[in-house]
Amino acid sequence: MKSIAVSLTVLMLAGCETTSVYSTNPNANRNTTGGGAIQTLALTTVDFEFAAKKSVDKFLKSKRAQKPNGESWVTSMGEVVNDTSMRISTQSITDRMKEYMNDSGSFIFTGTFGTERTAFAKDSRQLSQSAMVDQRTVARNGTVIAPDFEMSGAIRQRTVVGADRKQQQIEYEFSFRVIDAKSGLEVFQTLTPIDKLGSNANFSW
Repeated sequence: MKSIAVSLTVLMLAGCETTSVYSTNPNANRNTTGGGAIQTLALTTVDFEFAAKKSVDKFLKSKRAQKPNGESWVTSMGEVVNDTSMRISTQSITDRMKEYMNDSGSFIFTGTFGTERTAFAKDSRQLSQSAMVDQRTVARNGTVIAPDFEMSGAIRQRTVVGADRKQQQIEYEFSFRVIDAKSGLEVFQTLTPIDKLGSNANFSW
């Protein structure tokens, strides 16, 4: 990572014209199937995968990741802001993060609260009024589980223009935090940067 960052700085100072894109993402030169990746300054699937995995790995290394009774922390999805110049779905990263967090056994996400909530749990309790539904299968007065945590975040972007106006470095930041519902305290926070350097000709937006 350090050597890649040094290369970026050298290329910026030299004002070298190139059609290649240099990235601090160590997986940038290969796509998800193992082949060569498209050269672009925009965010790709490989970038979302890298940022999601690195963010979750940091969460899981924290002592707070393990619930004292061995159960999973119930987590709701909060707002994730797209503060970039691109039209991207933030679910490109949150879906990956949720998958890694669920697979760890330390977290489970609720569909009853948060930005990704559905009406399923509420509607299923109203089925007791339907003659069409087998009443033995209806969830009646059972209560839903309140979330322990909320996860939210942002994807940010800064653009640094070279002195020769021919190259630009795009600095992306994937920032996520987890808030404890009972105390309101921030129990996890992670910031994953990805920098890309290339010619203006590489812009895809």
